[in-house]
Amino acid sequence: MKTPPTSPFAEGRGRVLLILAIPLFMILLDVTIVNIAVPHIMTAFNVGISSIEWMLNVYVLVFAVLLITLGRLGDIYGRKILFNGGLVVFTLASLMCGLSPNFGFLLFSRGIQAIGAAAMMPATLSILNVTFSATGRGAALGIWGGVAGAANALGPILGGILINVYSWHAIFLVNVPVGILAFFAAVRILPNSTEPRVTKHIDYPGVVTVSVALFALTFALVEGQNFGWSSPVIVGLFALSLLMFLGFIFIERREKAPLVPLFLFRNRTFTAGNIVGLITTFGMLGTLFMVTLFLQVILGFSAIKAGVTLVPMPALILVTAPLAGRLTDRIGGRWILFTGMLTAALGIYLLSHLSPTTSEAALILPLAVTGLGIGMVMAPITTVVMASTPVEKSGAGAGILSTMRQVGSVLGISILGALLQNRLMANIAAGLNKVPEIAPGLREQILSNLSSGSLGAFGGFPGVPPALQGEIFVLFQTEFARSLNTVMYVAAGILFLGAFVALFVGTNKKGNEGNIPAAE
Repeated sequence: MKTPPTSPFAEGRGRVLLILAIPLFMILLDVTIVNIAVPHIMTAFNVGISSIEWMLNVYVLVFAVLLITLGRLGDIYGRKILFNGGLVVFTLASLMCGLSPNFGFLLFSRGIQAIGAAAMMPATLSILNVTFSATGRGAALGIWGGVAGAANALGPILGGILINVYSWHAIFLVNVPVGILAFFAAVRILPNSTEPRVTKHIDYPGVVTVSVALFALTFALVEGQNFGWSSPVIVGLFALSLLMFLGFIFIERREKAPLVPLFLFRNRTFTAGNIVGLITTFGMLGTLFMVTLFLQVILGFSAIKAGVTLVPMPALILVTAPLAGRLTDRIGGRWILFTGMLTAALGIYLLSHLSPTTSEAALILPLAVTGLGIGMVMAPITTVVMASTPVEKSGAGAGILSTMRQVGSVLGISILGALLQNRLMANIAAGLNKVPEIAPGLREQILSNLSSGSLGAFGGFPGVPPALQGEIFVLFQTEFARSLNTVMYVAAGILFLGAFVALFVGTNKKGNEGNIPAAE
């Protein structure tokens, strides 16, 4: 029998990790980097807010819907094939995005880009799970988790720099040379990863039902604020999602080769790890979105200045995640996850004291504490989930975890965004009632603009007398900060609850307590 290498990165495994980490960074960077380019793209194609939202949403929609399905295809046809094919699609689609002649073509290209990303994402975890199965899984997945977390957090920073130096086209075109180099390196270095024991069968009914369920859920969460949460469209989509999920479970329980092996969820470590993964991205992406909005709308920061202000969060994630991954190999993930979730909750709580006079220095500690906590969680989640997944089910396990994280991102941005909008409307309405110079009709117009997302802070409040513009703007700033503080309380509370979910994770090293058999 071959003796496992003494170093977790011996025998070329470090090169495998590097090749997988670079495209992973590209995939997740594109989730957040586009936000910073929104004003520039709106101007370039002369489109409004309602249209530009789809440029942000189409990537998340397609990405979330296809993750589980493409993870399964990787198990069947080979993870290297899916990874390399996804990398080609992602790179070509990035070129298409950067050269888009019109807005419709840009939307189409973003959808194609997400298909490539969805093919690569679960394959990165599956290949790592196989390559580092003997030793060093925690360290490798710690680096994976650090790269994943930092990519999401660094999006606004890198996007601001690229736009300032070049143009919005650069946020897409930068992927092209990186993707080409990564492809040739992957062809040469990545090991073939196939599972001969896997049944060569595609669960088409499962693919259809879970895809419809995820699409309906994601669409409803993203567009709920625009249509109205009680509107027939949104209620109908939630109902459709529930029915499709129930149908999916019914099908999977009877399918001989299911898309999602439901017996994986009988392992409490696997289930708890996925729930914690969802809650982590809920807090990280939701908070990042809210704070970025606060920095630019209320404090008036430029894109680059806002990005630089956020540096403490990704910096701590990058430093902490690999260390947490190594520690998980030694002592297991339960108490690391528990401590990390509490730390992240504390950091977000410290962000609940914002005001229009908040300084950059006052944000350093809260952002650093939040990054420290998330860094402690990112790697152990991946380690315990993948260690609880039989090797021949790695693609399915990775797809489930990645999908849970994406759903967490959508939940974080949509739920926290809806809460911010709700509290802002109520607080502004109460504040306007105290300004007698504002007529009832004008008051309703201001509230209507806010409700539709037309934040007056960007260009004044139409219809408001010049003498009152300053007073109304101060009211807007004050109530926006106060509303955001309420949102941070909620986000911190959800991560606090997530800490107790982490206690259901197994205590064995690598998180494999109660590991389940390869098949039933």
